[in-house]
Amino acid sequence: MNKILKTCLLASVLFAPGMAMAEVDYPADTVRMFVPANPGGGTDAGARVFAEFFEKHSDATVAIVNQPGGGGVIAAQSVARGPEDGSVLLFFHAALHTANLFGQSPFSWESFTPLATTSAVNEVYAVRSDVPYASMKEFIDYAKAHPGELNIGSQLGGTTQVKGEALNAATGGAVRLVDAGTESDRITALLSEQVDVISMSVANAKQYVEDGQMKVLAVINSQPDPMAPDFPTTTAEGLDFSLPLVMTVYGPEKVDDDVKTAFTQIIKEIEADPEFATALQKQAQVPALRTPEQASEFLSAEQKTIAGLLGK
Repeated sequence: MNKILKTCLLASVLFAPGMAMAEVDYPADTVRMFVPANPGGGTDAGARVFAEFFEKHSDATVAIVNQPGGGGVIAAQSVARGPEDGSVLLFFHAALHTANLFGQSPFSWESFTPLATTSAVNEVYAVRSDVPYASMKEFIDYAKAHPGELNIGSQLGGTTQVKGEALNAATGGAVRLVDAGTESDRITALLSEQVDVISMSVANAKQYVEDGQMKVLAVINSQPDPMAPDFPTTTAEGLDFSLPLVMTVYGPEKVDDDVKTAFTQIIKEIEADPEFATALQKQAQVPALRTPEQASEFLSAEQKTIAGLLGK
């Protein structure tokens, strides 16, 4: 739908009693949103939900461009030096921090203009159901009493390594961090007793808990996950660490001010739309909406937390 037609429709809405204007004039007619992940995964799903509601609450159309590979570098290159009119965006998460901190990417969050955070995916610390610890405190006490005996399975170089480092720090360095690959690889390693604790998604953990194969020590967040309210949080379990995988929208390094203004308005419209949370829930995600200014503050703190845990 072109802008002229949409403007006419909006004009009729403005004169309809009881109806509020819910469409923001965005500076670009069409937006290409680069996603450094294959279609079908959590990052892609989060991007597509946000794109749907971005279109619903603005007069722009959004095309998702999947550019996996290179740890996000390829997609980041496509956006970093893009036009300033908001027509080219990057949709990514904390892997942008880890890739930069590990020297795998020249791009930090400050290489771009943060425009929004949109949603979050929670993970848990999970253990097998037959181990002698059932809570975070019991795990930490057991690890300290048996130094060097327990292994944390993580994907080294990624965000799960950060979560492993945080848990290891809570034990005073009593556990070993080993590379156990992707989430499916880590689940296999845990169930086959190759590792003793892993981080994994809430959605998958619920299935294994219901099947009696796993126990959850905590959701790695200060807030409970709505899909698993019975799982305790790390904060409630006395671990001062919260790192949900927060999806973020970036513009190029330089972005026109009217793009930021439009994003602020669009985020507020989406925040007031209850259908956004419902759509995310189907993808095992929760809303985490922030305006450009709020997103910058969040990313600065997130990067410092991760850098501190990695000793960077």
